[in-house]
Amino acid sequence: MRKIWTTLLAAILVVPMLLQNTAQAATPISVYINGSKLATDQAPVAVQGRVLLPLRAIFEALDATVDWNQWTQTVTATKNNTTVVLKLKSKTATINNETVSLDVPAQAIKGRTMVPVRFVSEALGEAVNWNSSAKTVTIVSSGSSEQPGTLYPVSYVTLRDVGNTGDGRDLEVSFSRSSSESLVDHYRVMIVKAANASNFNLASALKVSSANYTTVRPNGSDPAITMSSGSKDVDGALIQSNQSYVGYVLAIGKSNAGNVLSNASSRITLDTGVSVAAATNVRANDISDYTDGRDLSVSFTRASSESNISSYRIFVVKTKDAGSFNLAAANANQYYTTVNKPTGSNTTLTGTFSSSSRDTSGDLIKNGVSYTTFVLSMSNTSASNKLSSASSAITLGVGTVTAPIITLVEDRGDSGDGRDLRVSFTKISDESKISGYRIFVVKASDYSNFTLAKANAVSSSNYTEFSKTGYNQNPNLNSSSRDVDGALIRNGVSYRVFVMAIGSGSNAGNNALSSASNAITLLNNYSVGSVSNLYVSDVNDYNDGRDLLVSFNRASDESNISSYRILVVKASKSDSFTLAKANAVDSRYYTQANTGSNFSKVLSSSARDVDGDLIRNGISYRVFVLSIGRGSYTGENTLSPASSQITLGNNYGVGAASTPVLEDISDYGDGRDLQVKFNRASDETNINHYRIIVAKATTTLDLAKANASQYFTPVYKAGSTLTQTLGSNAQDYDGHPIRNGVKYRVYVLSVAERIYGGNNALSSAAEITLSDKVVPVPLEKVNAATVAAVNNTDIEVNFYEPGDNANIQSYAVVAVKQGGFMNLDTAISAHSNGKSEVIEAGKGQGTRQVTVKQDIWGSALSTTESVYDIYILSIPKNPRSYQYSLSEKFSSNQLPKPEPQTPETATDPEVKPEV
Repeated sequence: MRKIWTTLLAAILVVPMLLQNTAQAATPISVYINGSKLATDQAPVAVQGRVLLPLRAIFEALDATVDWNQWTQTVTATKNNTTVVLKLKSKTATINNETVSLDVPAQAIKGRTMVPVRFVSEALGEAVNWNSSAKTVTIVSSGSSEQPGTLYPVSYVTLRDVGNTGDGRDLEVSFSRSSSESLVDHYRVMIVKAANASNFNLASALKVSSANYTTVRPNGSDPAITMSSGSKDVDGALIQSNQSYVGYVLAIGKSNAGNVLSNASSRITLDTGVSVAAATNVRANDISDYTDGRDLSVSFTRASSESNISSYRIFVVKTKDAGSFNLAAANANQYYTTVNKPTGSNTTLTGTFSSSSRDTSGDLIKNGVSYTTFVLSMSNTSASNKLSSASSAITLGVGTVTAPIITLVEDRGDSGDGRDLRVSFTKISDESKISGYRIFVVKASDYSNFTLAKANAVSSSNYTEFSKTGYNQNPNLNSSSRDVDGALIRNGVSYRVFVMAIGSGSNAGNNALSSASNAITLLNNYSVGSVSNLYVSDVNDYNDGRDLLVSFNRASDESNISSYRILVVKASKSDSFTLAKANAVDSRYYTQANTGSNFSKVLSSSARDVDGDLIRNGISYRVFVLSIGRGSYTGENTLSPASSQITLGNNYGVGAASTPVLEDISDYGDGRDLQVKFNRASDETNINHYRIIVAKATTTLDLAKANASQYFTPVYKAGSTLTQTLGSNAQDYDGHPIRNGVKYRVYVLSVAERIYGGNNALSSAAEITLSDKVVPVPLEKVNAATVAAVNNTDIEVNFYEPGDNANIQSYAVVAVKQGGFMNLDTAISAHSNGKSEVIEAGKGQGTRQVTVKQDIWGSALSTTESVYDIYILSIPKNPRSYQYSLSEKFSSNQLPKPEPQTPETATDPEVKPEV
């Protein structure tokens, strides 16, 4: 039980942040409990440096009951035998009657009870992770298998057929982002033929070529992308109609977070492309309290072309079955509501239901069941019907708030901000259930993904709130009004507008969102227009203006504009950068762009900021674009809002390997003699592999030449120190075989991953000249002073070892009758066959002695009958690295014949014949 409340109260715990002292949030805060996103009716906010979360949403998510005592202003939450009591504005709370302190008291904000939770997490030690950049709180209970710092897969991968082109453009892929998205570098969307899905796993996903998946960057929301005409499945085949597919999403982790593959989507088969157009923007609303189908209203945008459409059918599907509801299921289902094609120009249609309306399972529509709705475009020709994408899920309930209806959005001014936008909407029929309305302005490119849940999560600074008046309303927004992404409303951007009714009292949290308005783009109808969608990015590593990409959409009306000026301003000065300052910038310190098309280019190497300083790494900048008036508007220029802040850096840098260490290890006379060792680059994140390049010492090799070289030996990343012996066919930079006697310089090229193509790095060079490795021989000549016959059958040999004998294992002394054939190979063969006398090498130069008893054929020696040639074979320790060596010969006929031994001499082993 303590674990349950640990999780519960940890969920409420404030995460310390350096925020302002008033309730605000620059971007919405998301909360995940054990990997599942917590949907709240009001976005978390920050008060006095502490995060406040909606209490009711958290307790109910953990199956606790929550009671509110209006008289005492006290919230009591109970689950099993544990009770938590919090009183508004009190800096104490109780857990099972035990008093604990709060840093910031519980308080009501916009009709919701919000609670600071720092003390609980510290007291109970639950795992709470705060990602400041993503504004995400991740809470993991003690009993959960999910752990902080672990990368988790995306969920709810869904494929939809949304087009009629017969290729990838027909395929929409959506999924719920990873609960640990702070650890995600990017997602890879992979389309797999359904027949191959059973064999598709993480290992095979990691092998898929970059040409055969689509990359999606995390942005804090659940992605929905439409593939392109050139999109391919993982086998490299173009996506096409009449082929059954499933979808996967591979989450690629940052640093050492690893990678993780999602479950497969339901399978989908794209139609032939010969079908009618689909309805879009399907939305379901709870509009009444009959507890049956009359409570449900479904709106949608008409198909883009209706010439071959007779009508539309609305299907209400239990959300648990929505993943398997497809075109075939829709064509076969008998439970639907028909909406006839109207003759007017209204783009949004609405379907209502009766008390006897049923879902696709045949059950009456009722409260308490989660539904998802679809719209089927009915063909009146031979073309196929077309099924829309699904709506967001909705659960009907008693006492719910109905949605307002937007009647008109207008451009009513020329201020270049929110004051130009007027929104007219019809009030809801029963305003006693609500406290007021919120107007949300959404970029038209994003509006199809804007849901009630997302509206509830929007920061209070990014919507405009109006009180209820008892009448229909048509307010203008204000100059500081922002869209839901936090950007100031401005000219040249296409928007759609939503209005939300805010539940109050017993309906608190039961908000209702309108359908989207028609698209509207504010214009400077009477002056010089501003650019839109200004975007900056660090795209290279030149450490100058060539690293900075600037793109923007031209002004919607360029009739009064002669050109644009791109102005780069240090971020520390951007807040005070005004139109007057922009007009005064020297012509050397901006980049000019022409009218007629949207702009997207990198700046030049000589580009400067408005202070005249060259653009370089490590400086934070913001970019402005100045629209230059012409004709009667000459001098009436317009300055765009600032871009996001950017600091150029070596984001795509590739590190160099260490200077290689070279060794001549063999005597093949080719590349096999050359061994190269080097330490890998300190950061290999952007490196694909290494290349060893051998150049003649007379050749000057730089990075450009190394990049272009056709002759190299690849080395793949493995271990901290990499060792590579070249091959027999290895060639130098000029294409010549590597050989002995040539002085070479050897380099290691770090080769970047494809996305960083060209940003390679070259190591310093090391030099080497290959040669045969031969062990030293004993003294060049074995003479009579060091060799003597002992008796008629043995020869005693004395010889001097060479001073450099570190690579010698031993010596083999061989004998052959005078004039007999002897060379190095014959001596080695005799030694290998045991027909030599062997003595181990000593330590340094000195005299060694050995007695020879047989010749190379194994015959016993007879010094009285034959003369012998004596040779000494030096045997290397490592025959792979060093050669055997053979001394010059010595003939035994230089020795005197031995005298017969007497008893006296026979008893003295030290007596030897004189030479």
